Amino acid sequence: MKMTIDNITYLDQLHPNKLFVFSNPIISRFYFNDYLEVKHFLNTLEVDKTYVITFEFILSLLLFEEDSPVLILSKPILITKNSNPRIISNFIKNQVRIACDNYYLDENIMDMMIDQDGPGVIVKYNQINLF
Repeated sequence: MKMTIDNITYLDQLHPNKLFVFSNPIISRFYFNDYLEVKHFLNTLEVDKTYVITFEFILSLLLFEEDSPVLILSKPILITKNSNPRIISNFIKNQVRIACDNYYLDENIMDMMIDQDGPGVIVKYNQINLF
């Protein structure tokens, strides 16, 4: 399995049955989860580096600061600066919709994700050496 910029690549596809521990991850937040926000995020990454990333859905930034529970949106994925921002944006939106369905949350919550104190997605990532 090769990592590509046109698909989501999960960490366990390249490293099955291996444990990965986030130590001091870099934390960011997506408010809109749209293509442009993801594109801006990818532009901050280093060239020729691979990152492992997780997404956590939060109902409020205030709750997140209080160390409240979060919904993990997927198992860790791999990205690079050259990853396709539209694919990542669509992936996040789909995962939030699945979380809303599974946990009986109102899908209109996604419309409130423009508020800086409202719902959002916490992004945790670290650089990783694949080989």
